[in-house]
Amino acid sequence: MKGIIMAGGEGSRLRPLTFDIPKPLVPVANKPAIKHIVEHLHKYGVGELAVTLFYLPHKIKDYLLEEYGNEIKFYTEEKPLGTAGSVKNAKDFLKETFIVMSGDVITDVNIKEVYDFHRKKGSKVTLVLKKVEIPLEYGVVIVDETGKIVKFLEKPSWGEVFSDTVNTGIYIIEPEILEFIPEDRPFDFSKDLFPLLLKENIPMYGYITEGYWCDIGNTAQYLSSHFDVLEGKLDLGYRKILLEEGKVIGKKVLMSSGAKLILPLIIGNEVVIEENAVVGPNVVIGRGTIIKKGSHVKNSVLWEDVYVGENSELNGAVVCNKVRIDSNARILENAVIGEGVRIKAFAEIRPDVKVWPFKVIEEEAVVSKDVVWGNGRKNLSFGYRGIRGIFNEEIGPYQAVEIGEAFGDLMKGKVIVGSDEELASSLIADLIAYGLAFSGCEVLKSNSFLLPALRVGIRLRSAKGGVYVERIGEEIRILFLDGEGMDIDRNLEKKIENKLKIHDISRRKIEDIKPIKEVDVEGDYKDYLVKNRADSFKIKVKPHDEWTKKVLLQIKGEQILDDQNYHLKVKLKKNGEEIELYDEKDRKFDEDEVNYLKMLIAREKGLKKVVLPFNSSKYLAEFAEELAVETVVGKISPRDLMRSMTNLEEGRQVYFDLSFDGINFLLEVIEYVRLKNKRLSEIKDSFPLRYKTVKRIRCDWKDKGRIIRELFETRKNNVTFLDGLRFEEDEGWVLVVPDSELPFCNVYVEALTPEKAERLFTIYEKKIQDILLKNDGK
Repeated sequence: MKGIIMAGGEGSRLRPLTFDIPKPLVPVANKPAIKHIVEHLHKYGVGELAVTLFYLPHKIKDYLLEEYGNEIKFYTEEKPLGTAGSVKNAKDFLKETFIVMSGDVITDVNIKEVYDFHRKKGSKVTLVLKKVEIPLEYGVVIVDETGKIVKFLEKPSWGEVFSDTVNTGIYIIEPEILEFIPEDRPFDFSKDLFPLLLKENIPMYGYITEGYWCDIGNTAQYLSSHFDVLEGKLDLGYRKILLEEGKVIGKKVLMSSGAKLILPLIIGNEVVIEENAVVGPNVVIGRGTIIKKGSHVKNSVLWEDVYVGENSELNGAVVCNKVRIDSNARILENAVIGEGVRIKAFAEIRPDVKVWPFKVIEEEAVVSKDVVWGNGRKNLSFGYRGIRGIFNEEIGPYQAVEIGEAFGDLMKGKVIVGSDEELASSLIADLIAYGLAFSGCEVLKSNSFLLPALRVGIRLRSAKGGVYVERIGEEIRILFLDGEGMDIDRNLEKKIENKLKIHDISRRKIEDIKPIKEVDVEGDYKDYLVKNRADSFKIKVKPHDEWTKKVLLQIKGEQILDDQNYHLKVKLKKNGEEIELYDEKDRKFDEDEVNYLKMLIAREKGLKKVVLPFNSSKYLAEFAEELAVETVVGKISPRDLMRSMTNLEEGRQVYFDLSFDGINFLLEVIEYVRLKNKRLSEIKDSFPLRYKTVKRIRCDWKDKGRIIRELFETRKNNVTFLDGLRFEEDEGWVLVVPDSELPFCNVYVEALTPEKAERLFTIYEKKIQDILLKNDGK
């Protein structure tokens, strides 16, 4: 069997460690990560090796040539080809069964056992799988009782998680599989090849390893992998001596008799440790490092040629090559110090701070934010929808400008910014606009408080995207829109998160900055609403509150408003995206009844397909069949529902407006009841009585994937996976979905009566609690 090592990644999440070296050359226990992979393959008799290269290829090539001579072949990508594409690029080398490994993982997986499993199953592709607590950053996999892969999804959201078993990026592949990979264009194993092979029913199996595996994808994982090495959880050549003696000491180490070592630790060659210095526990020190007297280093990884001055303290830090730390300095938990940094006397680097290479930290400075960029606070990330945080704490002036810079850096064009009418929202929106301007974007400020108006403005003005800011209690939520006015997809969310995390933002010259202009998005929206629409003044509307009345007066005037003799009552949500709808008897339409009304309107407009969320009532599918309308089932989140609507062959904008433009939907309802000469109460009464509820069950984040996997394994009939697991029962249905923002599982239940719904919930609550208790008892 041949081996191929993928070593083309930039390792952007590991910066500043990978500022000037590729990720496979990052040292792990004083050896580059890729060297551990090569030695692991050699250990199992895989001698013929090739390496795929892209980022800083000469550095990896030079290192491997020096270590192994010409025995390794190299394949350099001229442009990014994706994981599978990079391997296809080496097709002339891969004429027999081969193993694929990443050059930046740490593992002691038994390759012989995986190979024997592959042969026994007659597999064309075998994935090495591992159970993990938080599966979001990996491909999630379910296998049947024979080990055959039945479901695969790359980097899911919590709602999509169906297992805690993940893809490690280690594969054994037969050469004919290369025919499924296109030439000379990006193509990934996880996103493209594996779903294709599942669709084509190509034999693909998963081997669940009990061995050690860690993807050193960020600095926290990088540090914890060293602790695992020191504790003997995996063998990188040191396990025996570490378990027996607790330490590995290199050559030519000069250590004062007054120095104190606390095990376990690894000390490289030519290290100097002076008197009264304390080193350990859980420390790895690279070649040529000097620890001066009275200093204390624990729970840390120091690379080569680091100087630690007298009486300094390092606790939980990662320190790169050639860093000089003067006397009486402190570097605290999870701090990362880049290459060549100078930290002067009495300076303090607070927890979680990253210092980029070759910076100087002045004497007595207290650094609580990243240098040169960053804020040292909790990383902003996307939740269920958009970025959300406490005003002026988690989202303040600094963060808002940086969010604008990050989004603008990716958009590179015209962007429209809007907000609701709250002062806090308006301030944050202005700051985001400045950030966008600093990124070189053409920034247009919306004069409307409504999110649907912003969506219309983006489309009509051919913008690349948009940003909408709204206040929710004490928090601010920031929504990002694409060129069609839809919420951006998960891939773009991840790119924004990554830019915010590593502060990878391009700086523009002064001549590239454009002025911010205000545009009449409100006028765009009014024109869009009245275009080709007949006035229906005979149908009267009662506004639920003053906000709704104010907006309706602006859009349609007084003609449709009547507080006494009305046909329907409506409450507009603050951002204008949704409405609460009431019939003339003041009965509120629930979510499924609203979707039924949308379906009726869509059918009247000639649409043959509609999109329904996964948690919809079963009766909606029955009504669709009666109306000869095909249903497309989408995931629950607004972003995913929007993506499902883009796949409609016709009428997708019509259905999008029905679903995400409250005023547009209201006007369509008015037109529909006028044309059909129906009262809303008649439509509401035509929908069957049933009871639907959602409750939450608390669980740790680490248990979410396991809950879904074990529920699936114990019940494989009458169960559907799309956004969580939906179980069809005699008395109704139950949907279990991991919450994307909180440590809960959401349980949706529909039944004919409240009693039956409560009974179903109790059954599934017990199943979930049993799973949690089983794990606690281990």
